[in-house]
Amino acid sequence: MKPKKLGIIGGFFLVFGFCVIAFPPFFRSQLKKLENHPQRVTLKPNSTIRKFWSHFPFPLDFKVYLFNVTNPAEISAGKKPIVQEVGPFFYDEYLHKVNLVDREEDDSVEYSTRTTWFFNPSLSSPLTGEEELVIPHLFIVNMVKLILKFQPKAAGMLNKTVDIMFHKPSSIFVRVKAREILFDGLPVDCRGKDFSSKVICNILKQRDDVFIPAGPGQYLFSVFGAKNGTIAPNRIRVLRGTKNYKDVGKVIELNGQKKLNVWSGDKCNTFNGTDSTIFAPLLTENEDLVTFLSESCRSFILHFSHKNKVKGINTFHYTADLGDMSTNPAEKCFCPTRKTCLTKNLLDVSNCVGVPIIVSLPHLLGSDEKYLKMVDGLHPNDEDHGIHMDFEPTTCLPLALHSRTQFNMFLQKVAKFQLMKNFPKCLFPFLWLEQGLTIPDKFMVIIIIVFKLISIIRFMKWFIIISGTCMSGAAARMFFKGKEKRPLTITEVIPQSENEKGETDEQIKWANPTNKISTISPIFDTN
Repeated sequence: MKPKKLGIIGGFFLVFGFCVIAFPPFFRSQLKKLENHPQRVTLKPNSTIRKFWSHFPFPLDFKVYLFNVTNPAEISAGKKPIVQEVGPFFYDEYLHKVNLVDREEDDSVEYSTRTTWFFNPSLSSPLTGEEELVIPHLFIVNMVKLILKFQPKAAGMLNKTVDIMFHKPSSIFVRVKAREILFDGLPVDCRGKDFSSKVICNILKQRDDVFIPAGPGQYLFSVFGAKNGTIAPNRIRVLRGTKNYKDVGKVIELNGQKKLNVWSGDKCNTFNGTDSTIFAPLLTENEDLVTFLSESCRSFILHFSHKNKVKGINTFHYTADLGDMSTNPAEKCFCPTRKTCLTKNLLDVSNCVGVPIIVSLPHLLGSDEKYLKMVDGLHPNDEDHGIHMDFEPTTCLPLALHSRTQFNMFLQKVAKFQLMKNFPKCLFPFLWLEQGLTIPDKFMVIIIIVFKLISIIRFMKWFIIISGTCMSGAAARMFFKGKEKRPLTITEVIPQSENEKGETDEQIKWANPTNKISTISPIFDTN
């Protein structure tokens, strides 16, 4: 190959290689600018990110695990509870943000959320939702706990009230189908005329987000039924990230309030982090992710754990827990009272949700050993019960999510209530949830192809640069070496002779140009 062509090819390789090196910093700098361009990482109307954020294009994985009680009679007599996990009951969860209102003055958007669940029989198989389980009647237990907390003197009325509203149950435990306790509902009869049941039923009429009307004076109670397909009452306001990309999705207001009024200290009542459905791009290993969950009325920190790979794509792996208000001074304001604090990975959300619920990780993972000893049948392990999330660091695209939460209740004997007069003291688990993400194949194939190409280019850039350098060097060497060996053109100089007149041969030739030609005999004689 000629030196010139080789040099051109080598120069092209060098330029291309250095462009590959310069592209990532350029790309990151352009993301950081985040001007008013509608396609950048901003929640402004009509932006691509806004469309995905407000109407997620595919469902989340929603798995429910119930705890079936295997010894209800023994528990009523004061024995330790024995539970058996049944699940997962798999649902497709669709999240849509509705009634969006933009505010240009502070670059924010306000919205409500509609959540819809659809049972997925193929992924739930062999479970169908028709399985019968024995569980504590959640409504009765909640009612007992609330009366003991706010009206302890009315505890003596519980027996009559429960008999009227639930038709004289013989046990605090009830045999139900999984679909009934989760969505379809258990009957609550509010047709009684006694004072206590009227007071309770008047409260039910105001909680259409919890109870489903089923006729005159009748309601259905379930865990998710009243919420399915309805708009949640909370109004959340977040920053759009137009002015600063790091603020995208950051919560600044809930139901018109700049801070909560749930916990005992300002630090715990302050909004921190995003709404958990979006995070700012360009992650680094030394920064954690912070998210605010309105369902728990508090923020949680996702801690960077290690670099990982999901289907061949490089990710940052994050983990989380519920903290430890008993030892962490910054979390003391989450204590139920100033004198009583729960231990690690336990959170009392009673003031947030209005019912006496204790949140934990599934199977009480990471909680104090004494609570595990109160119930048999719990077997915690981090892989199945921990919180784990993987994000692609440049875009902060979630590629694997496993957010897990368990709901429990502190139970003990209630001397004035017949159904619980011998009940053992324990932290009783009811169910646990896993919200996850499985990106459909048609989306995942595109993502894999894009990031595979990026990986290949990153790998090839040094090969291209080295090849370009070698080619350019070879071309230069060939050029200078060829110049050294180029042959010299030698012209022979013949001395000119002069005639008697002093004229040279050249002068004689040009003076008589036909002289020699006329004296030359023809080679071929035609005669």
